[in-house]
Amino acid sequence: MKLSLKQSALFTLGFACTANSCQELQDQKTIDECYMKIALDYALIHNPGFPFGALIVDHTKNDISCYGANSNKKNKLLHGETAAFWNCTEMYPSPTNDDMFNPGLNWSHQTLYTTGEPCPMCASQSIYRGVSRVVWGTSIPDINKSGRQQLMISMHDIVASAKIGANIPNTEIPILEGGVLKDECDHAFWCAFEVFRDDEYYSAMTKDGHKKYIDDRNARFKCKTVPKNNHNEL
Repeated sequence: MKLSLKQSALFTLGFACTANSCQELQDQKTIDECYMKIALDYALIHNPGFPFGALIVDHTKNDISCYGANSNKKNKLLHGETAAFWNCTEMYPSPTNDDMFNPGLNWSHQTLYTTGEPCPMCASQSIYRGVSRVVWGTSIPDINKSGRQQLMISMHDIVASAKIGANIPNTEIPILEGGVLKDECDHAFWCAFEVFRDDEYYSAMTKDGHKKYIDDRNARFKCKTVPKNNHNEL
């Protein structure tokens, strides 16, 4: 999913300084937080109703390779990570038209940043694509508790299931890092998914002992401080 000229101009005007500031950092924790902030801001611009944003960053150069945001209006399968992978593959095509064995991007040099823990589909793509590191903001359980459907399978479990031939464990799997800017990402998802929290949701959450969870989220995450839901984006 390549960016349109309008999207590119808007993003460049809004975040060029932030991207440049990430390149100046040395500490891995602050680098991760810097890129996660860009991923979240990108999601809140392009699809605040489903704020799944992703960046693919060449960590050997400390430079962004491409962006992605959930594009559920255009294609509900274009999750933020999927959009970023597709965008990178379009921008860096195989020079020999053989993406499997001769991709146009050195994927082992890439880190995927995503505002939400990758679902099993996107987690699998991370393994098949060959990124060496995946960093996310909030978790699958917290996205689900915010009111949105999820496949309740962790990325750790997906990675653990990766095998090569003869059921031999795959050693070329990404390093995983979760919880980067978790509160900021939780805030965005909590407000975005307010529309899905119906009576059935509140009844089930209360039955499962999660009323304090809801109270805590409502107290800490004031939705006027993030963009309003807009399910017509993209």
